[in-house]
Amino acid sequence: MLLCCAGLAKAVPITIQINGNVTSASGSGLPGTIYTGVSFTGTYTYESSTIDSGEGHYWHSAPYGITLSLGGYEFKTASNHVGQFDMRIANDLSLNGVKDYYSVRSNENVSIPSLGGLTIDYIRWDLRDDTHTALSSSVLPVTAPVLTNWDHNVLEIYGFGGGGLLIDGIVTQTVLIPEPVTIVLMMMGIFFSKRRR
Repeated sequence: MLLCCAGLAKAVPITIQINGNVTSASGSGLPGTIYTGVSFTGTYTYESSTIDSGEGHYWHSAPYGITLSLGGYEFKTASNHVGQFDMRIANDLSLNGVKDYYSVRSNENVSIPSLGGLTIDYIRWDLRDDTHTALSSSVLPVTAPVLTNWDHNVLEIYGFGGGGLLIDGIVTQTVLIPEPVTIVLMMMGIFFSKRRR
């Protein structure tokens, strides 16, 4: 039974919770409740068994994506998207010098409530390490990124039309959210260890 559950656990999605603060906000389409200093919270979910499609890009379709809540609004990956959510994990990438990259990007998004004619073109969170020591491989990680390992940490929400908006932020906390199967496996391990005693 444990072997069966362990096999299932390998295919369980990875969900990371992030918290942070807005560092700048502009655009005539920007709601008045979103401004510099406002805090945000959110999650992004990806499948760790996804195959690298080249240069560390791991493209996902629904239900994978990102959700961010700030200023009474929710910005999120469209629930029916096809291949519009990308996790990029690049170790020792030679691009303007050798660097490590951890990037979360959503290209098809919605805002709730709607911002009229404004389209949310992308939601992106970029981590970069100029010392290229943050990563040891380009494999999708199964843990939350350790923020102190990264030199560059910028979250962006960009909207076009309806006046447009650009929200920049910094992520200050990351937490791995255990999936239900993982919790069940942990509980089973505790149960069986107590029975052996």
